[in-house]
Amino acid sequence: MVSTGTHSDGVPVVAYRVARAAGEVLAERLPHEDFYAASTVKLAVLVAAARALEAGTATLDEPLTSTHTFTSQVPGAGTYTIEPDDIDPGMPAPGTAMPFGDVVDRMVTVSSNEATNMVVERVGLPAVATALADAGASSSTFGRKYSDLAAEAAGASHRTTAADLARLVGALVAGRLAGPEQTGWMLGLLRRQDDRQLTAAVPDGVDFGSKSGWVDGIRHDVAFFGDPGPDTLVVAVCTRGYDTPAAEETLKALGALAMTLAGR
Repeated sequence: MVSTGTHSDGVPVVAYRVARAAGEVLAERLPHEDFYAASTVKLAVLVAAARALEAGTATLDEPLTSTHTFTSQVPGAGTYTIEPDDIDPGMPAPGTAMPFGDVVDRMVTVSSNEATNMVVERVGLPAVATALADAGASSSTFGRKYSDLAAEAAGASHRTTAADLARLVGALVAGRLAGPEQTGWMLGLLRRQDDRQLTAAVPDGVDFGSKSGWVDGIRHDVAFFGDPGPDTLVVAVCTRGYDTPAAEETLKALGALAMTLAGR
């Protein structure tokens, strides 16, 4: 049985890349297949936030105002709210001050869409695009804030490939996108993400972190395994056209297989 939605035609597709953080590819299938990225490209927003902290243009305790209402980037489209099913119940009430660091935390650990939009408004879409480019994720885009349906209708989307997700996490883990302090901060957030698919069966004593993404008919995950550095194992899997249980089983199986092949 398959799920279909705006971003899936219902035809099952699995793409993946298993690599080292330095770039060596160990295995791959359809690595350049284009997918709706869902929340996986929040990784690029995380990098943009880390760079703002590193540059001193933002601080972890800087207050942002909690909200689930945003202005569309399409001129004249007005405001919109996060779609009801996507509202993060763990966010404070609209109008409440919230530290920047806590907002980024919810963006990563529970994949909060309103937290992501708040971070994007703070750091700017160009900084997110630069993070993708610097990671070598040339086929990926972060074109709009979440739930901006007018922007999506105008062609602004979130796109990625398994190859790009592997490059993005590989560059992050290897410290190529930020300095040691902010790289450590980002890795700490990825370690605490609460949706574990590729990392469901990580052996005790193996370091890991991940970022997943999903909408109807789409289920992705990208993870690192092992001590951070150029030899860290990076696994990115993108699926389309599967129902949720089938997609999650696929992700778990490929994560386990990748660790076995890499001698983890």
